Amino acid sequence: MHQKVSGYWHTLATLARFCRVRSYLTSATNHGRRAIDAIHAALTGNPWMPPVTPA
Repeated sequence: MHQKVSGYWHTLATLARFCRVRSYLTSATNHGRRAIDAIHAALTGNPWMPPVTPA
C-alpha cells in the first residue's frame, strides 16, 4: 500500500499488474485458499481458478 500512496504507480500498466495480482489473491483467499498456496500454484503453471457455477 505504501507504493500506491507514495506515487509508485508511474504507468497504468504497473497499476494494472498490481490490481490483477491483488484481485487473484483476494479471490483465492475468499475461497479458502492461502495466498502463498495460490502464488505457488500460479508460479508452477497451475493457477488456482474459482469454481464455475452454472448460470
